[in-house]
Amino acid sequence: MTLSLLVSLQRSVVIKRFHSGTRKITLAMCALLASIRCAVVLLCSLVVLAAGSAGAQEASAWAEVISGATHVPGVGPIRYSVGYSSVGYDHFRSEIFVQWRDGAGRTQTIYDGIYDNPPAKVRGVQGHLCVSMQICARYEDVCTARVIAYRYDAAAKVFAQLENGGTLCHH
Repeated sequence: MTLSLLVSLQRSVVIKRFHSGTRKITLAMCALLASIRCAVVLLCSLVVLAAGSAGAQEASAWAEVISGATHVPGVGPIRYSVGYSSVGYDHFRSEIFVQWRDGAGRTQTIYDGIYDNPPAKVRGVQGHLCVSMQICARYEDVCTARVIAYRYDAAAKVFAQLENGGTLCHH
């Protein structure tokens, strides 16, 4: 049922109740009316809550943000932002966003995931964009570095992740 139909039905039941000479409202109709009112109140509450929380999520998506710049030979200067927030148990959700120029301004999210010991580090090495982060095994104090290499695809004008690209990022 739509909201306008529910309101119309509610008004009809209330009007019939107060008009003399019409049939009296039954217990079943009262129950229906009460459940309709509850549904309308719940629906309105959810809409208000969803609208409020969507704005709050956008405003506080990341507890910390670092930004910087690097240079990738063949591409030029790259500006980056690393946003991250704790998700508990010493893990952090992060997003890495890069900006560069190739004829026009370009932007791309190159990483969206979870790692430990933020922030991730972004640098240009030998024509590649390299991202390194710490990954820690549960209950272990020793962390290992995970390195992701991206190659610039000039035709598509995007950075593409390379398979086994971590070895390309060591200098």
